[in-house]
Parts: sequence; structure tokens; C-alpha cells
Amino acid sequence: LVLKEVRDGIGLILLNRPRQRNALRCESWTELSAALTALVGDDCVGGVVIAGSSGFFSAGGDLKSGPAHGTGAMAPAGRVEHAQQVLAQLRALPVPTLAAVEGAAVGLGWSLALSCDLLVSAQDAFFSAPFVARAVVPDGGLAWRLTQQVGRQRAASLLLRGSRLSAAEAHRMGLVTELAAAGAAVDTALAIAAELASADRGAVEMTKRLIESAEAAQLAAFQPLELAVATVAQHRSAAATARAYYV
Repeated sequence: LVLKEVRDGIGLILLNRPRQRNALRCESWTELSAALTALVGDDCVGGVVIAGSSGFFSAGGDLKSGPAHGTGAMAPAGRVEHAQQVLAQLRALPVPTLAAVEGAAVGLGWSLALSCDLLVSAQDAFFSAPFVARAVVPDGGLAWRLTQQVGRQRAASLLLRGSRLSAAEAHRMGLVTELAAAGAAVDTALAIAAELASADRGAVEMTKRLIESAEAAQLAAFQPLELAVATVAQHRSAAATARAYYV
């Protein structure tokens, strides 16, 4: 589900479910976590780029695979908690992380992209958060992150309406670090990662820690509410499905 390689000192992680447009299963997060652990344990790796295979970043969480992960009352939203943990691991990496978006980053895939330090997007890519249309709620910290970065009104429009946001507009709003030509997002991200890898490793890591500390407390307070709301939403969705089945 996740491919990993090292190119000239930069770790490249590819989400690899092309037929499902790289939708994220629970197992995808487990493999992503293992890939991050392996790369950060390699002293030769000075940066990490995350992209999607076959020219598409990610269609988001795979609802068809079932949301439950683990047991207990919170199991219906277990995937959300699992994703939260892996995204926290991603943000805590000591080396720069970049998302390279081709095609689109949708829903939880957008959460993943925004959790990286920098986001490079192809000019013809787009972003969207169609959670409400699917009778679920935003996860992966997306509601918090969009509100922080673009303000309440714009975030509300993106999350409630689920409309597409072009790469150019996302760049103007500060959600995309750099635009690349169509098909060149990965190469551009690798080049930026190589540039950052040439800087002093200690200074890079300490700067990342300062950035992380600036948002960590607020995000940590937000995540339990996100998990609780996601659990309720999953229960409601399951109940609605059962009612529809027996009508």
C-alpha cells in the first residue's frame, strides 16, 4: 500500500493504491508509519517527500474498507485515531517533510498533505473536503488546520460545501508552498528537499521543533473532540445504513 525508496539522500514515499486513487485504509497508515520510522532511522536521509502513485495524491480515507479499527466504544472512529497518531509522527520528524500533490488531495489526503512542512502542488491539481456530502465529519485535523490557516469563514465554506479549490487559489491562500508544472510536483519537491538537506541538520531540527511547539498545544486539545465527533458520526452513518437496508 506504501512504497519507499531513497533518492540522492531524500526519502520518497508513494501511496500505492492507484485503482482506488490512493485512498487510505487503516493498513495504509500502519505502512506509512513504518516507512517514516525506517527513513528517519537512516542517517543518510535528509528529507522526506510524500506523493501518490499514478499521478494522483490521495482520494482520502477509504470508507469502503470500514472505519472500525480496534475494539471498544471508539472503534468506529479508530481509523481517525490511528491517522492522528501517524500525522503526529510525521510532524515530529527531525528532517523536512514535503507533500508533492499531483491530481488531487481530497479529504483525509488533504489532511496528510497539510501535515507536511511544505506542500508542492502541480498547477492542474485541486483540493477538496467533501466530508459533509458523505455524511461524515472532517478528520486528520483538517477542520483545525484550515481554520487556523485561512480563517473561519473560508474554512467553513471549504468544509461545509466541499467545493474544489484549485492549486492556484490554494497557493494564493497560503495552503500551497510552491506551484509546479503539471507532472513535475515530485521532482520539484525532491529538489527543494535536497536544498533543505544541505542546511545544518541541527538548525533544521530545532526550527521544526519551534514551529511544532507553536501549534502542538492547540492541536492536542482539538483532537479528542475530533475523535468523539467522528465516533458519533460513524454510529449515525451505520444506523442510517441499517434503516435503509430494512425499509
